[in-house]
Amino acid sequence: MKTTLTIQKILSNIILFNILIYIFINSTAANYEWNTDIFSTLTIPDSSITTRKFALNLTRADLAPDGYTRSVWTSNGQYPGPILQVNKGDRIILNVTNNLVDPTAIHWHGIFQISTNWYDGVAGQTQCPIPNGYSFVYNFSTGDQTGTYWWHSHYLSQYIDGLRGPLIIHDPDDPYLKDYDYEYVITLSDWYHSPSSVLLPLRLAPGYRGRNPIVDSGLISGRGQYNCSAAPSDAECNSDSPQPIYKVVKGKKYRLRVINTSAQSYFWFSIDSHQMTLIEVEGINIQSNKISKLPVHVGQRYSVIISADQEVDNYYIRATILPCEPPPNTTDTIDTETINYNSSVNYNVTGILRYDGASESSLPTSQEWNDEFATNLASCRDLNDSYLIPLTSSTPPNATDTFVFNVTVRPDNTDNITKGFINNSSFVPDLSSPSLNQILSGEDPSAFATSLNSYIYDTEDGCVQITVINTNRVDHPFHLHGHVFWLIGNGTGILGEIDETTFNLENPPVRDTIVVQPQGYSVIRYKINNPGVWAFHCHIEWHLDMGMSAQLIELRKEFQNLTLPEDAKALCTEYQNSEKRSVPGLAGDSYGLLLRGKRRNIGRWAI
Repeated sequence: MKTTLTIQKILSNIILFNILIYIFINSTAANYEWNTDIFSTLTIPDSSITTRKFALNLTRADLAPDGYTRSVWTSNGQYPGPILQVNKGDRIILNVTNNLVDPTAIHWHGIFQISTNWYDGVAGQTQCPIPNGYSFVYNFSTGDQTGTYWWHSHYLSQYIDGLRGPLIIHDPDDPYLKDYDYEYVITLSDWYHSPSSVLLPLRLAPGYRGRNPIVDSGLISGRGQYNCSAAPSDAECNSDSPQPIYKVVKGKKYRLRVINTSAQSYFWFSIDSHQMTLIEVEGINIQSNKISKLPVHVGQRYSVIISADQEVDNYYIRATILPCEPPPNTTDTIDTETINYNSSVNYNVTGILRYDGASESSLPTSQEWNDEFATNLASCRDLNDSYLIPLTSSTPPNATDTFVFNVTVRPDNTDNITKGFINNSSFVPDLSSPSLNQILSGEDPSAFATSLNSYIYDTEDGCVQITVINTNRVDHPFHLHGHVFWLIGNGTGILGEIDETTFNLENPPVRDTIVVQPQGYSVIRYKINNPGVWAFHCHIEWHLDMGMSAQLIELRKEFQNLTLPEDAKALCTEYQNSEKRSVPGLAGDSYGLLLRGKRRNIGRWAI
């Protein structure tokens, strides 16, 4: 009887919580301020600091971003997801309703989440997944942050299927505000015709020795053109899918916020005949520099300004995918084993910059940049540090807590599965009992399982230094949650070859995502000032799902003084109950099948 009453009480609380969410949605609908058209200039919200309320309804829909129709994980019925726009200092209250059939979790990429670590959105680390048919409210402040960010699913490989969108924080005191007239957002992404719930089990299959799945298309702001002659005979495919077109008026200047939201692809972005003035990297204003091409890896964001100062005409926007692994070779056994190795992907992705008054029926005849800057760019590398000098000078303090992360992708001798490793340990999340919940309930993180890849530091007013050593012959774009960092060292060579006298300690670049070169290293520092559990991981989604992630547990004693909100507790209760209620083989439950497949065949994930 006591057990029955307890269950009834839990269910009553969950019902009450969902009623409150319903009231929230229906009482504040007028306050939702989404920008749903990525090809329109941004309308900056009223500059007063306020609380802005939004809602995301997550569903699947048959869409054809590149002309090939497939089931897409959509946000409010669209892909890419709508643009979330707020101002510096605003509070965001955002209700996510999950109707995907799969569980989900939404991460706010680049947001510090000061005192709201439980809304960082990492399934198995900072929250339980949101079950199908359930709503969860994220509630956090933008604080002093400004700039270009994005939001995406952080549940397995789900964002690859479309669950992603831009997040822009406007700054009324933007030092470059007078240098442009309008703003656009441009997303760069790769695209697959098979859902990730099919691709990921193949990538994680015992004995698989191929590379990451080869993409089918590249997209600019959610649009691309696939060669439908290569599509299966039973596929629905349109070779005349709409091109991405951005319109400009001669004599005006435009800020372009460029975001790489890919699964794995590195891009060179450029616009024929239009130089770009680089002004921002990942929320940090930098000294302006002229460039002709912009290298952008997964998770990275930049702002550039272009002047519409050319003849009225159409000009190509180019987003060239550079394979950072060797391209497939049909005579190489490793490559012919690679998933989708015979893809007909066109790596030269294009859109159109169209001047007002230019022909709407003719394609551009413009030529790609071939100046000295463009020809000297190194493939699959970041911009040189000299182009990323912060506008506000800062000096990294001496390190009080140092870590060395040896990262690699290799087969695991215990189960013959290729995994991602940090210091010989592959990360395994506990989806039903996140690390954050365990710590706030009094658990000692030093006693966590080795597979949680936990690194703990408690030095008040201290500084962390992390050296990432990449032993692979492929690059790894590493992203840090909860912080930006100083990039003080970057190059090739193993640990014994790193010369600390070459570290840049005078106003080095500040950002949150860095490319660690093949058989190379990166050294970062950041202040210890944000208590919580923060992910540090490769943002190539396949590598992350293979386990290339660590969790950094910061100021745990201070963090344990915080109280986990009741909604976060209720979420875990509902998720655990949904797992118990799930039916193996439920039609459409793609990630449920994936997880059960992992449990049965692969055995990596703790559920």
